[in-house]
Amino acid sequence: MSEAPGAPQKLWNRNFLLWWLGAAQSALGSALAGIALSFLVLHQTGSAGAMGVNLALSMLPALFAPFFGTLIDRLPIKPPLVVCHLLRGGMQLGIGFAALRGPVPIEAIYAVSFLTGLIAAFYTSASMGVTVRLVPREQLQRATGLMQGAGQTMQMVGLLGGGFLVAFLGRGEALIFDGVTFLVFAALLLPVQFPARQAAAAGERFWQSFRGGLKYVRGSVLLTSLPLVALVLNASFAPLDMLIPKRMQVLGTGAAGYGLFFGMLVAGLAAGGFLVAWLGERVKPARASVWGMALMGALTLALAFTRTAPQMYVLALLMGLANAFCNIGIGVIFQTRVDPAYFGRVGSLLGAVGMVGMPVTLLALSPFADRIPVAVIFGVAGGLTLLGAGVWGAILRRDGASISPATAPA
Repeated sequence: MSEAPGAPQKLWNRNFLLWWLGAAQSALGSALAGIALSFLVLHQTGSAGAMGVNLALSMLPALFAPFFGTLIDRLPIKPPLVVCHLLRGGMQLGIGFAALRGPVPIEAIYAVSFLTGLIAAFYTSASMGVTVRLVPREQLQRATGLMQGAGQTMQMVGLLGGGFLVAFLGRGEALIFDGVTFLVFAALLLPVQFPARQAAAAGERFWQSFRGGLKYVRGSVLLTSLPLVALVLNASFAPLDMLIPKRMQVLGTGAAGYGLFFGMLVAGLAAGGFLVAWLGERVKPARASVWGMALMGALTLALAFTRTAPQMYVLALLMGLANAFCNIGIGVIFQTRVDPAYFGRVGSLLGAVGMVGMPVTLLALSPFADRIPVAVIFGVAGGLTLLGAGVWGAILRRDGASISPATAPA
């Protein structure tokens, strides 16, 4: 499995094209996996609680991401990516064929969900910082936008089409189809020449590498702040998952309104990614991250004053656009300011801390969600996000982070 020998000269080179197509395929497979397994659990148990347990088990392994990141920084990049998708494909095929023969033990479904989440966390750590090494530095904004736009589009296709696929093919057949998507990604990865990883220092043990990653992050205010920014962003979105169903029920649109709201949100994310791809270098990562985050706060605040469902749909679309610019800005800052030798460790820490924001916020809000007016919660969430944008902007100014691929480390 060879590594890319030199710097790429153009955006649409073979390596990036295959990586882009494969990542989109993976996003589709991940979305389909969640839908298909959830329907299988619901069919066999009829329990929303069992579905919740299954979802929690798939998310829990993300907490181990920092350890995965340390391991990834010590390995060549291609083998983990290929093996991850072969394993995910194999498990989906296995549970799918089992479902064709009859009821699947719920413990087996839980085990597959947990293992799939474990592999997904490992894959996420392994994929950190790949894009910046597959495209010319001056094309990084455009490439990052393309990655997000395609990923969000395929996620939306998976979420919207997953239920139809289950209804049309059946639960077992849908899981088999999903397994095939992961195997296709593994096949697409085989001819890709990935950038060489810097070898771990001679004699350096795992825990030395892990502590070295933490020390590297603590040595920079910017890098210390990146995971906290991700935490704030996820925490600000948490009230949407909890309160939008209730809000849509009050407005008379129910589950259909809920689905349309989040459909518009994902559509905004996809559109924002492709817009950044079109704008290219005209998008300044530092400004995009700050203003995107500030706009997200303002739009969340505006949700407190909505009176009709169409108003909320428009805000959802705009929130997706703002989130896309913020995410891409942060992604480019990460890829241009982090030493490639630490991509796995810093990126996995960013993902793990950010992921914690949503469940922590949901647990904190749960005892009060039915006692406090929805408008008040949206107002507080929006205000805190605006405050976070101001703090993040101050950190970037202090750091002198007018980020540009031309100033990125080699």
